[in-house]
Amino acid sequence: MDKSLLVRNKSLTIFLVARIFFTLAFNMQGTMVAWMVYQISHSPIDLGLIGLAEIIPFVAILLFGGAWSDKYNRKRLMIYSVFAYFLVSLCLLILAFEVQNGHAIELYPVYSLIFITGLARGILSPSQNALMGQMVASNDLNKASVFNSMVFQIGSVGGPAIGGICYAYFGVGNSFFAVTILLGLALLILMGLPVFPNPENKNVTETIFQRISVGIQFVRNHKVLLPGMVMDMVAVLFGGAVAVLPLFADQILHTGPEGLGWLRAAPAIGSLLIASVLVRFPLGKNAGKWLLICVFCFGICNFIFAISTSFWISFSMLLIGGGFDNVSAIIRMTLVQIYTPDEMKGRVSAVNSIFIGSSNELGAFESGVAARLLGLVPSVVFGAIVTFATVGFTAWNAPKLRNLDLSNPRK
Repeated sequence: MDKSLLVRNKSLTIFLVARIFFTLAFNMQGTMVAWMVYQISHSPIDLGLIGLAEIIPFVAILLFGGAWSDKYNRKRLMIYSVFAYFLVSLCLLILAFEVQNGHAIELYPVYSLIFITGLARGILSPSQNALMGQMVASNDLNKASVFNSMVFQIGSVGGPAIGGICYAYFGVGNSFFAVTILLGLALLILMGLPVFPNPENKNVTETIFQRISVGIQFVRNHKVLLPGMVMDMVAVLFGGAVAVLPLFADQILHTGPEGLGWLRAAPAIGSLLIASVLVRFPLGKNAGKWLLICVFCFGICNFIFAISTSFWISFSMLLIGGGFDNVSAIIRMTLVQIYTPDEMKGRVSAVNSIFIGSSNELGAFESGVAARLLGLVPSVVFGAIVTFATVGFTAWNAPKLRNLDLSNPRK
């Protein structure tokens, strides 16, 4: 592992440490909200509505968040966004103690609070992606993207596992208290990050809608970024099973919140392992071909997970699938940073997040609806088949992506 980058770049180190605390809190909260909602209603539709409650405001504000992050100070936008998450966690803490004390609660306050986090995430996502690219030299972008992925996965591994364990042994109220503490720490660390002035934009008279249009057109006309984003979007939208994991944990694998925590952590563990490998052996000349192979293998893992009745086989498939999925994520992050000018990184990151980030929540809603209409296992099998078809179409229709060379990405 090249530790010299983190030693040389103190700003990047502060940024990544804040990301660890925030991602831990974010994933703990996701696991605990899902299990709390499932215990209240036992409905796959209600689980899917968690994702829908976040995705609507996220998509609605995301392009504006990208334009704002290219105009206003990115550090301040990050701080405001994390502070909003902190306030939401305090409200969820109150509801959680009501549940812990045996009082019945309605689900609409939970969905309303998740709606607010969607707004905050729509500003946070492009701001942090643009700021990371701004604080790292161009020759370090590939390795910085891998470090960023590793840090995100550390939080993603620890968050669901800790959230499930805390829920099982300390109660839902005490668990949400821990989330609030972690978000407070992330906020304090971000305040110590140096202020980076935004790159100069020559078109200062552009309206916000004109700025958004420029970012969309940049991605639309790109022969590598666009097909890569579309393929990942479809694979995540139809191929994932995270939203219905509480049902698999309860009905198929017969485990409780602790087992659910480990199942939710499994993809992140696999992602972290593959990121550790890519730090030492980065993808080069055949990156495009490996990208297609890994997305196809991601579909195979989901297929086996769907038909498994063994906890350890299911856990293993989620872990391996997470590793394959992270290959495409790292390649995509690297390409967005390499190909996008600094003054446009917020807008292009926002477009990327619409393709990829939004597909997680839309995928959660799709999974809940598909499980209700097709049945739990057939819905995940169907998603795997869609993934196979998407990879085949992309391999045929996007030769520049298929022949992508990360050793010389601009070629």
